[in-house]
Amino acid sequence: MSTHKSVVSAAQAREEVRDYVAQELGLDPEAIQTRVAFNRELPWVDGRARPCFLVEWAEPNGRDGVAIAGPYTHNFFEFSRADAYQLGAQNAWRQQLLNLYAGCELVAQARLTQPLTDTPDPTRLAIIKQSLEERTNWRIAVNVSLRDFLRLGTDEYYIFNGSWVWNPNYRYSHLKGFVPYGEKTLMELPKSEFLPVKNFSPFEAIPPLGEDGAYPGELVSFIIVKNNQILETRALDLYARTLMNQVAMFYALGRENGPFQIDLVEQQ
Repeated sequence: MSTHKSVVSAAQAREEVRDYVAQELGLDPEAIQTRVAFNRELPWVDGRARPCFLVEWAEPNGRDGVAIAGPYTHNFFEFSRADAYQLGAQNAWRQQLLNLYAGCELVAQARLTQPLTDTPDPTRLAIIKQSLEERTNWRIAVNVSLRDFLRLGTDEYYIFNGSWVWNPNYRYSHLKGFVPYGEKTLMELPKSEFLPVKNFSPFEAIPPLGEDGAYPGELVSFIIVKNNQILETRALDLYARTLMNQVAMFYALGRENGPFQIDLVEQQ
């Protein structure tokens, strides 16, 4: 996944990424093209400022991607360059990748240094899952299963598979948020294990159940819970969320704890 060779210059970064990608793909390093898309000295997780280089790469057969070289080198094989650009405007996609980079390091650090990082407490897990599936909430998680768990210090991160179904007993108020229509808030869901969900916005009137049997809701793929709090991912558009689905734990940790903050002013 990564190497721990610290780089300090753009030329070193291009060379490090070229060699790393070539080794991973079994290619001649000379065949890999690289370009530094961003570089800045940024505070690393140890509190020290370190030079970081975001490097775009391409190989002769058309495969391409983005990597970051700095305190260590990481290539996001999950994303092509086109995918990376879809994560936001110029500095927004760079920020997302830097957050993922920090998340990778935080996950690796936790799993190497902390005991039982991958083992959630079964009682707490059951309570969190039950609260996500609570049928009196304005949204109800369905098709829920735990995908990944990590303890970072005293914080616990849970990545669940699942989707949201909108509770028709609520309406949306711009002033008060989601408000129940009356005393009844319990949503009757069928007993089937898997519920078909069709993307629909909760901010509009919720339509009746369609002929296809799909419930109006949101196909989010992953739900992040930090301790007992849901970390919202609504700010991500559907395409970006589909990409982040592949690296949800890195995304959660990097967004919450990542030391990197680049200026959101557009810079070349």
